[in-house]
Amino acid sequence: MKILAIIHKALIMQFRDFGALLLTILSAPFFILVYYAITSGGSTTYSILYHDADKNGSTEIRKQLLGELNAVTYNSGEQALILTEMQDTSAAKMLIRNRRADVLIIIPEGFSDSLKMAHIPNFKVYGEASNPKYSIGLIFSITGMESMIRKYSQNKPLYTFDEKFMGNSSAKSEFDIYAPGIFVFSIIMLILSASLGIIRDVEDKTMIRLKLTYMTVLDYLIGNTLVQWLVGMVSFGITLWLAKVLGFQSVGSLWLVLLVCSLTILSIIAISLILVAFCKNATMVMIVGNFPLFILMFFTGSMMPLPRHEVFAGFALNDLLPPTHAVIAMNKIFTYGSTFNDISYELFMLSALTVFYFVLGIVLFRKKHLINLE
Repeated sequence: MKILAIIHKALIMQFRDFGALLLTILSAPFFILVYYAITSGGSTTYSILYHDADKNGSTEIRKQLLGELNAVTYNSGEQALILTEMQDTSAAKMLIRNRRADVLIIIPEGFSDSLKMAHIPNFKVYGEASNPKYSIGLIFSITGMESMIRKYSQNKPLYTFDEKFMGNSSAKSEFDIYAPGIFVFSIIMLILSASLGIIRDVEDKTMIRLKLTYMTVLDYLIGNTLVQWLVGMVSFGITLWLAKVLGFQSVGSLWLVLLVCSLTILSIIAISLILVAFCKNATMVMIVGNFPLFILMFFTGSMMPLPRHEVFAGFALNDLLPPTHAVIAMNKIFTYGSTFNDISYELFMLSALTVFYFVLGIVLFRKKHLINLE
């Protein structure tokens, strides 16, 4: 009977803190839905660009090659490769730099004739070694190429290819590949610090005392933003310094890196405002805050590469998360030594999303915590 009494008491306590109970039960199902939405519920597909330099070759042979590449599937029957023909190789390489594509294959001039004469064709392959999807996409592509060439020749090797790595990606270690994402993660962690700093002002009634000093919302936000920006820069600086000590190699402008870092910090502070608008105290921040924290960690590419499934041309759900663009920009700078113009799109998206989230955060925060004080 004592055990039943304890069970009864424990159940009552659980339902008293119904919000925490609900979050505990629904957290995993929520992330299942998010992951399904971002990955489109399927297996990873690899974007393969190809340029046909064999313009005078057999159309039939070219169709066979493309047919074999399209026939590369998972066990479920789902297509593994998305093929796109490119007339301009410079544009194709730009897509790879922007992580909009994974591999560029150049079908060599005289490819059809080499097969008919049982010669060994030589392909050129371009990619970024620091993109984890490159190597897997190339392996899948090779599977289709081998299947087609074997129909014409049994030479060993069936083919050769010149692998051209872009930027300094060929010199990068596995540590170098993943470090830029961790740099962004050091900023994402700011969501807890920024949220707690604000909610404590609400919880201990400091907000009321500040309001008596004729403080405006703008005054409050600027003061807190400057402090959190400083915390974020310190966190980022220590992370970058430690990575350099441990052998991280990079090219590119440090000032450009700091610009990306600053915009990302501002975007996280803006998201923190939205989070605080749904919380009453620090305990709720620590519980509810896990949702945006884990989303920003795992669905922006900061902790691990994530497949890009575009809802329409040029836009994926991940693009709504500011750190997604920060990770791409950091990789461009550290791998290619990219200039301001090279990452102008990422900077624009970071700025636009930061402004959007700040406006939304201010509206929600004012309605929740300030409107009764005015």
